[in-house]
Amino acid sequence: MIPKFNMSQLLSSIPHIARFLCIIALMLLPEANKTYAIYNPLSVPNNQYGIHVADPNDIEDTAHLVNSNGGDWGYVTLVIQDNDMNKNKWQDIFSTMRRLHLIPIVRIATHVEGDIWVKPQEVNIDKWADFLDSLNWPVENRYVVIFNEPNHAKEWDGTIDPQGYGSILMKFAGKLKSQSDDFFILPAGLDASASTDGEAMDETIFLDRMIVANPRLLDAIDGWTSHSYPNPGFSGSPNAFGRGTMRTYDWELSILRGHGLTKELPVFITETGWVHSQGVQMNPKFLSDIVVARNITTSAYSVWNDSRVAAVTPFVFNYQDVPFDHFSWKTIGGGGHYAHYGAYQAIPKEKGLPRQKERYELIRPLLPSTLVADSTYTLRTHIRNLGQGILDASNGYEIKLDDVSGAFTFFADPAPYLEPDQEGVITIHVKTPKKTGSYDLSVVIRWSTGQRVVEETGVTIIPPPSITIRAKVGWLKTSNATNAIVLIYDTHDTLIHKFTGITLANGETIVDNLHHIVPGNRYRIVLVFPYYLPRQTIAVLQKDTTAILFKRLLPLDFNNDGALRLNDIPALLQTRPHEIFSRFFGL
Repeated sequence: MIPKFNMSQLLSSIPHIARFLCIIALMLLPEANKTYAIYNPLSVPNNQYGIHVADPNDIEDTAHLVNSNGGDWGYVTLVIQDNDMNKNKWQDIFSTMRRLHLIPIVRIATHVEGDIWVKPQEVNIDKWADFLDSLNWPVENRYVVIFNEPNHAKEWDGTIDPQGYGSILMKFAGKLKSQSDDFFILPAGLDASASTDGEAMDETIFLDRMIVANPRLLDAIDGWTSHSYPNPGFSGSPNAFGRGTMRTYDWELSILRGHGLTKELPVFITETGWVHSQGVQMNPKFLSDIVVARNITTSAYSVWNDSRVAAVTPFVFNYQDVPFDHFSWKTIGGGGHYAHYGAYQAIPKEKGLPRQKERYELIRPLLPSTLVADSTYTLRTHIRNLGQGILDASNGYEIKLDDVSGAFTFFADPAPYLEPDQEGVITIHVKTPKKTGSYDLSVVIRWSTGQRVVEETGVTIIPPPSITIRAKVGWLKTSNATNAIVLIYDTHDTLIHKFTGITLANGETIVDNLHHIVPGNRYRIVLVFPYYLPRQTIAVLQKDTTAILFKRLLPLDFNNDGALRLNDIPALLQTRPHEIFSRFFGL
């Protein structure tokens, strides 16, 4: 929190000039009300359709439902209990959701003792914040619902405590926001159809008491969670209005406005839907799944066609036993789905584009500080994905070289497939300009909605350098030789140069025009003479001239195949002695 200043005392205690500087500094101080990094999901292309899951093992199957018919990046509401904070387990789930383009809405929960949910304890807030912050979420906004239906006694340790819930909500919001700016705080969804009877509390009373006791509460939340069920009996008409209908969220927002809400809260309908007659046992009093399917379609073109609704996750994708078997979208005991699954799947959906943090790190620089004019290079380095997105060429990610001068030509190999925390290789093929001088270059990763600079540096283009070679040829007095070959290999054992027809005069020669080399890098230099065993050395090639000294060349390659092998013996026997001595001593 920013400390409060007594401005008059402060200004009277400092000289005039310092007073002026102090005023400027105070103007630049951040505001006490911190601006968080979250964004309104409705400000970007958003696929509002989702589903509520009871078992995380079902998540993989949900993508075919919520991302159907043109949709992408739909929502999944899931529950994490306080006795299930297993980082590896939930990171695997989040990673799966990232691959499937699913956005998690996490409802945190305690655990059940008997048939009652234990009341959350303030001492566990830090533990929750540390756990949730330790996960690499699929998207930038981290949607967290703070518990569930606290206007029911069974959801709050057998008691109803709107003031206490509001306090817990505020403290969770404050801690999560201090842990990361990306947490998007959502209050618990309430049961709008409950009446005050000792087991539950009317939502209007609950909201009134909660907000009056915690007047800053509406400032602490970023969206509104609604359980907009079609009552009575989860069997109401999709065309009904008001409390206890599919439009319960609209009634709830009007209540909040009466309590002073002025900002726009995107609505997350994390529970909704009809019971159907099929279940463990048939219940003909409930609607058929065919009628539920029609209601789903009607809601899509009316209730949910509301610019305030960010997400709709009907309850529940799969539940194979009582008490929620009549809500299940998957058939009981089989692998099929009820009719409303197909209706929901057929709804036209938007291709969502939620924001993701894109961050990449080069293990080593890709661009050398110095390159040679009019040369071609294949530059490689390892890159690590430290963000949320998946680096994937098939999804439009590409590697680019930004060159303001336009003097370089290049093409890059396809970007490697890298999920967060994975490492791979990027490769760029570059042709340098003929003109020497300094150039500013950047290596950039681009995708459909943005780009990230991973390296930015100045590169100096120099004239081609040379090497001076010194070598003794046998035991010749002058070490003169002709028809030599000089081979230059890089560290990947790729042949960079092959110079032929080289002449040594007094054991020395100069090889000019070394294109395609990176000054300061190591290269393997090979010297080859007919009938002499090749000699090689490793050398760091410099910007101008590099002196290379080879060991004495020995005339033992009698069959001239570049190596000393057993098949040199027959060639030795066929070589006249005078030629052998001439190669050794020049006689």
